[in-house]
Amino acid sequence: MQGTRFSSLLILFFLLSTSQSLLFSETQKATLTYFKGTISIYRNKTLVSPKINMNILPGDSLITADESNLEITYENGSVSSIEPNSVLKIGELKKEKGLFTTKIKTWLGSVLCKVKKLSKGEKFIVYTPTAVASVRGTVFETVVEETQETSFNVLSGQLLAKALIEDAKTYLLDEKFKYFVGKEGIPDVRKLTEKELSDLKKRATAYIRGFMEEKKEEIKKDIEKKVKKGCLGFI
Repeated sequence: MQGTRFSSLLILFFLLSTSQSLLFSETQKATLTYFKGTISIYRNKTLVSPKINMNILPGDSLITADESNLEITYENGSVSSIEPNSVLKIGELKKEKGLFTTKIKTWLGSVLCKVKKLSKGEKFIVYTPTAVASVRGTVFETVVEETQETSFNVLSGQLLAKALIEDAKTYLLDEKFKYFVGKEGIPDVRKLTEKELSDLKKRATAYIRGFMEEKKEEIKKDIEKKVKKGCLGFI
């Protein structure tokens, strides 16, 4: 009788453990992979000393001063680079059944993101005080002014953007496009000017480590592909 009761308890314990593991997802790993100048990391209202390869946790707030920047690398290889005089808060870092969910909020300043192509069911979402962008795989910049006006500037790939007001329309932005929304929630979508695009490329080169090396490799592979077709693809 005692043996039967013990077995029942073991089965109950196993079922509870299994159900709990299904209910609770893992935290996706995020790491401080680079910083320069004066940066501040607040965790539960406590100032934490920055160290290369330290874990960045949900709820952390990261602040950069003049001539300072930092880089966060997420478990799936995506990167957020925080430019000078900016404030970013980490929202959700989730890993469930091998799928990643990343949610961050740019409170002020500029944040460049290089997002790896996501699998179905994965999310990379950037919030600002006035807008939200959802990404599948792209390089883009989020800019938030002191007036809370928001811009999403797309360098490559695509993203979905919308204002945080009721019944706001969602816009699909292609590369070289800009989405702007004021604090009233009225959006403006247009192509980046040549100067804006040139400046954006310079910032990406300066703040996203390895960005230009990756682009060079992509160009090289593209050329090799065309050469295989014959006469650089003209045939």
